[in-house]
Amino acid sequence: MPKRLPNYKEFDLDSSLRPFSKIRLVVLDLDGTLLESDESELPQKVLELAKKLRHYKTNVRLTIATGRTLTGARPLLDRLPILNDTPIILYNGSVILNRKYEVLNIKTIPNASLQRIIEVSSRFHVKVIAYACSWFGDSGPEESALGWSSLDRPERDYNKMSVEWLDWDKVDSAFTPSAVVIHMPGQDKTISDMTVELGMINDISYSHGGTFYIEVRPKDSNKGVALDFAASRLKLSRHEVLAIGDNDNDAEMLSWAGIGVAVNSASSLAARSSNYRAKRGVIEGAIEVLKLVHSARRLLGQ
Repeated sequence: MPKRLPNYKEFDLDSSLRPFSKIRLVVLDLDGTLLESDESELPQKVLELAKKLRHYKTNVRLTIATGRTLTGARPLLDRLPILNDTPIILYNGSVILNRKYEVLNIKTIPNASLQRIIEVSSRFHVKVIAYACSWFGDSGPEESALGWSSLDRPERDYNKMSVEWLDWDKVDSAFTPSAVVIHMPGQDKTISDMTVELGMINDISYSHGGTFYIEVRPKDSNKGVALDFAASRLKLSRHEVLAIGDNDNDAEMLSWAGIGVAVNSASSLAARSSNYRAKRGVIEGAIEVLKLVHSARRLLGQ
């Protein structure tokens, strides 16, 4: 079980604070960690702390690891003081960009596996949206979303992306997405049955968002693998990386980081995968961690 996060105002300089003083990169999840589910603006306190951490006296980089697409995350990314060479993790780890939004790495789900996902989903009362990101050099990333649904068919999705809706028996043979989200109406049996079916499909991995959705990604692709890639590019060790998250799709990232912190409202898997648990939940828990890192770097950091 994760330990209680030290209080940034009351700590033991020789033990509880010292690991936080070594942090050079803080990686934050968005939804459920920095943002309430329907929020689209970063809290002002987070922005203030982000700038303080970037100060030369503390010298801590920040970045984001999210399931969102670039379209969905960019309004928030544009406000954060992320350095140009710092990798940004999108699509739950399947797409990694730098601050100039140049693609550093893309992993995709094979078309045959996508077709199997759609065939399985067509037998349930669900909505499926598949997301792809392509890189065209100077033209920048280009994203697209295809959807299939027995539920509603909104013109735009959660990422504010336009969705092209298809019949269940229609799958573009050239389409290889980096992420697929299966939405369902909160039924335990539906998610249980679908999990069994998805487990028999090669070349994919997945995580649950409660009983309301399943996030599918390429096999061996997750935020932890992406964070390893990011740290390597920055020549940082795991012990110099802190990650903050709340949900099952953050588990690998929280486990990989030298310090993994689950906000208080985190899922049981996210909490079990973390070294620490914040006293507070969404937004306030992230602020609690950022204050702690800032204090540790200011007092003990080299």
